[in-house]
Amino acid sequence: MRSFVLIVIAIIANFMHSYAQKDPELKNALAKMTAASTAHDAQATVTLTSPRLVKQMGGGEAALNLIKGALKQLQKQGIKIDTVINYVDLDINTLNNITYSFFPQLIVMSIPDTSKRMIAYATLMAIKEPKSKNWTFLDYGNLNDDQMKILLPEFVGKVDFPRPDIKPMVLPKEEIDSNIELLMNIIDDALKKGKSVVAK
Repeated sequence: MRSFVLIVIAIIANFMHSYAQKDPELKNALAKMTAASTAHDAQATVTLTSPRLVKQMGGGEAALNLIKGALKQLQKQGIKIDTVINYVDLDINTLNNITYSFFPQLIVMSIPDTSKRMIAYATLMAIKEPKSKNWTFLDYGNLNDDQMKILLPEFVGKVDFPRPDIKPMVLPKEEIDSNIELLMNIIDDALKKGKSVVAK
């Protein structure tokens, strides 16, 4: 269950900033989640979270409580999401009538040491189920193989999931911009070559 809580925290982080998408409905869903995140609206966050993940979290009420708890934990730790930079050059695809896309992201956070910032990496998956008009979201970066089989059985062995290997970095504020540019170039190069995303 703890791993699913980590996924929830990633979801909350993922929507503090978003860019125009190829699908207007997806763009609208991202905008709604952005508003929910900036307002700390846990209920709206649950609504826009993949039902697959909500089920594994114990249902809507349990998911709501977990997200509220995750928000409180971030506040207690003195962590604030400043911005999220989305890599949006990956296509929207379909598998077994399930529409999906991936959004590698760099998350910039304020921490208690005000002279520094943290940069973390995450990969968001947008998914629209058959017979559904709605896009929902999950971050699979913390899922192990067994959890992938539970949440996304149709995709296992058929879809190459972009995988993060960029460790969180704490840097002086003045070095954030240059490192963002470097990391985005690493992500771009790795994805174009069809490789895992790696930063050393």
